[in-house]
Amino acid sequence: MTGHQASDSFLSTLPAGVEEWSWVPLVLIFPFIGFVINGIWGRRLPEILVGTIASLAIFLSFLSATYLFVTLVNLPPKFRTVEVHLFPWLTAGPVPIPATLLLDPLSVTMALTVTSVSFLIHIYSIGYMAEDPELGRYFALLNLFVFFMLTLVMAGNGAVLFIGWEGVGFCSFALISFWYSRDAAAEAGKKAFIVTRTGDLFFLLSLLTLLALFGTLSFGDISLAIARNQPITSLSGVREPAREVLLHPTGFFGADLVTLICLGLFAGAVGKSAQLPLYVWLPDAMEGPTPVSALIHAATMVTGGVYLVARLHFLFALSPVASGVVAGVAALTAIYSALLACVENDIKRVLAYSTISQIAYMFLGCASGASSAGLYHLVTHAYFKALLFLSAGSVLHATGNILDMRRLGGLARRMKATTVSFWIGGLALSGIIPSGLFSKDFILAYASQSAWYPFALATAFLTAFYITRLGVKVFHGSPREPEIVSHAHESPQVMTIPMGLLATGTIAVSVLWLPPFIKPFHPLSDFLLPSLGPTHELAHEKEIAVTIFSLTVSGAGLLLAVFVYLWRPGLLWGLAQRLPWVYQLVAHKFYVDEIYLSLTARPAKRASQLISGAFDLGVIDALVNGTGALVAYLGNQSRRVQTGAVRNYALTILFAGALVLIFLIVRSGRAP
Repeated sequence: MTGHQASDSFLSTLPAGVEEWSWVPLVLIFPFIGFVINGIWGRRLPEILVGTIASLAIFLSFLSATYLFVTLVNLPPKFRTVEVHLFPWLTAGPVPIPATLLLDPLSVTMALTVTSVSFLIHIYSIGYMAEDPELGRYFALLNLFVFFMLTLVMAGNGAVLFIGWEGVGFCSFALISFWYSRDAAAEAGKKAFIVTRTGDLFFLLSLLTLLALFGTLSFGDISLAIARNQPITSLSGVREPAREVLLHPTGFFGADLVTLICLGLFAGAVGKSAQLPLYVWLPDAMEGPTPVSALIHAATMVTGGVYLVARLHFLFALSPVASGVVAGVAALTAIYSALLACVENDIKRVLAYSTISQIAYMFLGCASGASSAGLYHLVTHAYFKALLFLSAGSVLHATGNILDMRRLGGLARRMKATTVSFWIGGLALSGIIPSGLFSKDFILAYASQSAWYPFALATAFLTAFYITRLGVKVFHGSPREPEIVSHAHESPQVMTIPMGLLATGTIAVSVLWLPPFIKPFHPLSDFLLPSLGPTHELAHEKEIAVTIFSLTVSGAGLLLAVFVYLWRPGLLWGLAQRLPWVYQLVAHKFYVDEIYLSLTARPAKRASQLISGAFDLGVIDALVNGTGALVAYLGNQSRRVQTGAVRNYALTILFAGALVLIFLIVRSGRAP
C-alpha cells in the first residue's frame, strides 16, 4: 500500500510507507466484518449479541475515521490529500484501474458523518427491532449498507465509487423490502431499484467517456489534467489540451462535451438523491423499518448524489449550462416536494418529502458556487433528519405503528423525551435554531445571487409550515382517538439515548460554520479548501440581511401552522373545500405516479402480454407441446409390436432370421 498527497492542484506523491495511511482501509473493513459475522451466524447468536456486534463494527469504523481526521488536521493543508493504493484491480485494454481509496478533507468529513449517525441508528435499532425474527439479516444488511456508503465516499477513482454507488442501491432495495412478505414493501423495493437504475445508466456512460478521454478514472489525475490543461485524446483522436477537448462542441444541440458528461453524472445523482423527475421511489421507501428510513435519508444513499457533484466540482465548474441545470432542478424539486409535504398525512412520508426538499437545497448550494455550504448542510441535515426519523419511530413504537397523523394528538403528555427530540430536529429543519439555521441560511445567501432565490425562500416558508403541522397534529392538541393515546408510552432508553445524542449533535455541529452576526468562523469551509477549492466570500452585511429575512420567513411559516392547526383547526380544510381542484392536484402529488404508470408500467405490461401471447404460446409452447406429442405418437406406434401372442413373436423371429440369411447370401455372392 502506498500513499500520494496533494501539491499544486489535487494530487502528487507522498513517500510510501506512512503508517497512518494503513488506517484508511479499516474504516471500511470493520462494517464488512460485522456484515460477515451476522450474515453467516446471525440466526444462531443471541439477539443482543447480534445488535452489539453490528453497532461495535460501526463504532470502530468511527474511531478509525476520527483518527484519520486528527491526522489530517495536524498536517499542512497541501498534504491533506492522500490516495491509498490497495491492489491492482481492472485492466481496460492498456488502461489499468487499481483499487484505490482517497483520504482528503471531503472524504473524511463524509466518513465521520456517516459513521457517527449510523452508529446511533444501529443502537436505536436494537430496541426498535427487538422482536423481529430476522434480526441477523437486518443488522447484516445495515452493516453492508454502511460499508458500501463508505466505499462510495472514500473511493479514489470512478470505478471504486461505482461499486459503492451500486452497492448502496442494492442494500436500499434489500432493506426497503426487508418485510418482503408484505406486498407494499416488496413493490417499494422494486420501485427503488428500477428508478435509481435509470439514472445510473447515464452515470455509467459519463464514467466511460471520462475513461476514454483521460485514460484513467482517478479523481486526482483528472483534476490535475484539467488544472494543468494537459493533452488528452480529443474526439477526433488528436492529442489536445484537456480544457479544449472538454469544451469541444458536440452534435447534441451544440452542447460541449463536458456539459454532456456533467449532465450524465447529474442524472445518476438525480436518481440516487431522489430529485425531479426520479424522486418517486423515496416516499414509497417508507415501507421499510423506520431505522432504515433514517439511515437512507440521513447518512447513506440520498446524500451520495450531492457528494458526487461536490467531488467532481472541477468538471461542473467548466460547464455553466450543467451548473444551471443542477440549480434549476434543485430549486424546482425543493418547492415541489415541500408542497407535497404540506398535504401528506403519513408521518414518515412527510419526512421523506422533506428529505427530497433538503437534498435539493444541498444541490442548490453546490450549483451556486458554494460546495462547502452544500456540504455543511449535508452534515447538519444528517443529524436533525436522523433525529426526526427516530422520533417518528418512537411514536410508531408507542402507538402500535399508527402512521396517520390525523388519528393522533396529545402525545406530548406521555412522550416528553420524544416530543423534545422531535422539536429540536423540527426547529433545526425549519432553520429557526442552529444548526439548520446557519447551514440553510448560507445556501440562501449564495442562492440570493441567482434567479432561483424566490423558490428557495418559498421552500423555507413551506418547510417551517409542514414540520410544525406534523408536530402539532401528533404531539399537541386534544387526542383524536383517545384509546391510542391512553396506551402510548415513552420508548426504552436504548431508543431515547441515541435520540438525545442526535439532538445534542444537531446543536453542536453548528460551530462548524458560524455566521457573521456571531463571529465569522468557518472551520469546515477552511478544512474543505484542499478538496473543494475556495468559496467566494459574501459581504457580511448581505449574509446578515439574508439570515434575518429567511428567519422571518421561516418564523411566519411556523406561526401560520400553529394558528391554523392548533388555534383555528379546520380553517385550512374549509379553504380546501372552496378550491377542491387545487387541493386534489396537490394531494394526488400532481398525478406524477399516474403519469409514470401510463407512460412506462402499463405499456410495458401490455407489451409483455403481447409477447407472451405471440412468442410464448406460438413458439415456446408449440415446441414443448409438439415434442410431447411426437413422443406420445412414437410410443403409441411402437407399443403395437408388443401383442402378447407367442406365435406372432415366433413368426417375427422367423421373418427376421430369413432377412438376415438373405442378406448374408447376397453379400457372399458379391464378394470377389
